[in-house]
Amino acid sequence: MIVTSSEDVVRLSGALVKNQWLTIKAAANLLLQSHPQGIIIDCAELTNVSEDGAKTFLEAIKDIQAAGARIVVCNLPVDVLRVVRSVPGVRSQLPIANSVEEARASLRLGGEAPKTDAEHKSAPGGIVIPLLPGLDIDYALTIACRLARDLKAPVHIVYLLEVARHLPLSSPLGEAEAAAQIALAQAAQLARKVSLVPNAHLERVRDVEEGLLQLLKTYQAGYVVMGAFAEPVDADRFYELVNALLRRAPCNVLIGRKAMKDSSDSSGPIC
Repeated sequence: MIVTSSEDVVRLSGALVKNQWLTIKAAANLLLQSHPQGIIIDCAELTNVSEDGAKTFLEAIKDIQAAGARIVVCNLPVDVLRVVRSVPGVRSQLPIANSVEEARASLRLGGEAPKTDAEHKSAPGGIVIPLLPGLDIDYALTIACRLARDLKAPVHIVYLLEVARHLPLSSPLGEAEAAAQIALAQAAQLARKVSLVPNAHLERVRDVEEGLLQLLKTYQAGYVVMGAFAEPVDADRFYELVNALLRRAPCNVLIGRKAMKDSSDSSGPIC
């Protein structure tokens, strides 16, 4: 097998018939110095892979994730993919992209490596705004801005990307990730209008409710803020999320709605 590297890509060619991670590791570690968010393994030129060879990817996943980065494998030939999917452990953990471009876009959206629990705990009491379809992010930012000013607390805008359980959590999800990128960019633009400079990033979760609750614990959040519309797009899911937060959130919960301009209800915003 031949190993070459350039930019953020390690390219494998030839036959992978035994665990070659130690051979590849030096090249991978060198790339991570310039690309701490993660690296890509391009398998377009692999001719065949044995079960032992497929364990190369399992070792790679463990080492790269231990370094706080991501690894994405791409361009797997059909025969190689069949073997990879037959190996326990590799099958359930290996993030696979169709191309280098798709893998790179996924890594770029992930940004810097996720913070550890210890790093999050260094600044407890922050304000978390979940970025989900059907929520009024504009009004949530307005509320969060007032809170942040009074409490001098950091604000986190977090897009919760739900990943199906049959896929590795770090799998590239082309269209969903593109939508997340647009939503995060729009939220950052809205934040600037209220003079807010939040930390905006993506979190991959198996379930939105459980993922958000765990996120609040990890961040040691002081507040979670959601903006609601008078008529939620997906009412059932919205009320399930609200109910979960009100019953189980380890922090203060603020759910706000703008006053309705043409409503006879003069009670103002619900918050």
